Amino acid sequence: MKNILMIAYYYPPKGGAGVQRTTKFANYLNKLGYNVNVLTVKEEAKGIVDKSLNKDISEGIDVYRSDIKEINLMSNMLNVLNKKNSNNNISAKDNNITTVDKNSLNTKMKKTIKNICKSMFFNVYNMMCIPDDKKGWIDFAVDEGRKIIKCKKIDFIFTTSGPYSSHIIGYKLAKEFPVKWIADFRDPWVNNPFVNNNFVVESIYKKLEKKVVQKADKVISVSQPIVNEFLIRYKNEDRDKFHVITNGYDEKDFKDLNLDLAYNNEKFSILYNGTLYGKRSPKKILESIDNLIETKKIDKNKIQIKFLGQIGNEHKGIVNYYKDKYPDIIKNQSYVPHEESLKELSRANSVLLIIDEGKGSEGIYTGKIFEYIRTGKPILGIVPDGVAKELIYDTNTGYTAYPSKQDEIQKMIHSAYRDFINKSNFIKPDFDKIKQYSRENLTKKLVDIIEQIK
Repeated sequence: MKNILMIAYYYPPKGGAGVQRTTKFANYLNKLGYNVNVLTVKEEAKGIVDKSLNKDISEGIDVYRSDIKEINLMSNMLNVLNKKNSNNNISAKDNNITTVDKNSLNTKMKKTIKNICKSMFFNVYNMMCIPDDKKGWIDFAVDEGRKIIKCKKIDFIFTTSGPYSSHIIGYKLAKEFPVKWIADFRDPWVNNPFVNNNFVVESIYKKLEKKVVQKADKVISVSQPIVNEFLIRYKNEDRDKFHVITNGYDEKDFKDLNLDLAYNNEKFSILYNGTLYGKRSPKKILESIDNLIETKKIDKNKIQIKFLGQIGNEHKGIVNYYKDKYPDIIKNQSYVPHEESLKELSRANSVLLIIDEGKGSEGIYTGKIFEYIRTGKPILGIVPDGVAKELIYDTNTGYTAYPSKQDEIQKMIHSAYRDFINKSNFIKPDFDKIKQYSRENLTKKLVDIIEQIK
């Protein structure tokens, strides 16, 4: 029996998408005969909490929780900088959402100054928080990791990011002890398309990533395009060091779900499950529904869309505007436990996926897409060319439209709506292909990688 130490900041009772990957790997490794130990942060650490996930931790897994020195600068400053964002008054003109006084010089100047201040703050913040804002966990975790390695005779370390502090912990332990190390990247560290780092910060990240990649015995990521970036940056490393294991779904989570609940819905119900922030905006989907209602292509009494998850301040104004215009159509609810989010999926007729266009977007699946395909419900994918679009087509689980093409988005919604009204079933999922994304099958891939390490 091999002894493995999994180092992950996000682990139950912490909530959010990042929790599922480590939790399921740990559970199925345990089932497959590994002696699994998990090192994570103390339960009191700030962030989303979902205590219902505690029951997902399999018996036989030893969980160790170390302290963290919290960094509160980010939340305090963002509260100040974003204070007015969610209270903006909004008006609609020619189907564009604008603030009432957007055209005033005074407002433009204030917005410019605010953006400059934000940019300066993030630059300073990123310099102070290298490798990330969880760096206060590193020393505590390394101390605890030493004890676990000695006591449990650990053979393998598995670290997963973000946060990238996990890899620094793994790097320090792998240098000190004769253990093998697998580094798992759920998101890119260098050249992350969703983060605007200045030259100095990006240079430091490159050096840190290089140390991690060169020291690790295996490097895993969630999509081929991200692995391809590693192959380009680290041409001197053995190509066999790098592997893809996507995210997935757990069949156990669907065991007691009635996925036919939505069949008798009186309204075409669309569900977006996840956070909305940054470039991931609900604007296009809401404008499209508005246009379809205004042009009488959709009966406003026959459609509903629900956003399930946190909405960033930059998008609250848009959502609130349309909620005021269509109070019976637009719904939103903040974070709910994972179990409840699956029940919400079962009540929906279609599920919404949003991935913005831009550099690096071709390698982004999002974690939710795998639970989406497992439901067999039509996906409304506002996605660019890339792995997410390919997955939807390959499994025959939905429609897609380019994020920048409003007409395609409207056509996609209208097609799904007509299928609902006509009780037709255009989408016929290929469940044989979908099964390869089960967490149990994906963990078997991880075992194969572990077995390759000499």
